[in-house]
Amino acid sequence: MSKWKRGFLVLAVLFSLAGCAGYHPAYSPTPWWTIRETAFTNLKPGATTKEEARKLVGIPLSEMHFPRQNEDVWEYRYLEGTTIIMIAYVHFGPNGVYKFTFHMLDPAFNSGTMT
Repeated sequence: MSKWKRGFLVLAVLFSLAGCAGYHPAYSPTPWWTIRETAFTNLKPGATTKEEARKLVGIPLSEMHFPRQNEDVWEYRYLEGTTIIMIAYVHFGPNGVYKFTFHMLDPAFNSGTMT
């Protein structure tokens, strides 16, 4: 194999490995079609911890921290009824205890236009 081909092969392997660097197979959010609106009814303000919320609802789609409000917010996509796809934002206080949940239609699936 020539030096040029060997160098090209090494470069291709390095680029392939670099492309995989951001992939985290350990983080796997709970599939939205397995979460129902009833999963959020067992969350009790001032009592439910993050660990309990993760057991009751599942692994969130994303976790955000808002330093100015000093709270964490978890985002869940879930199924309401049989066809309505919703988003829930679960808020936690600075001590990691549940505060409240905000629910809304998922704009990715509900454009608001009539067809």
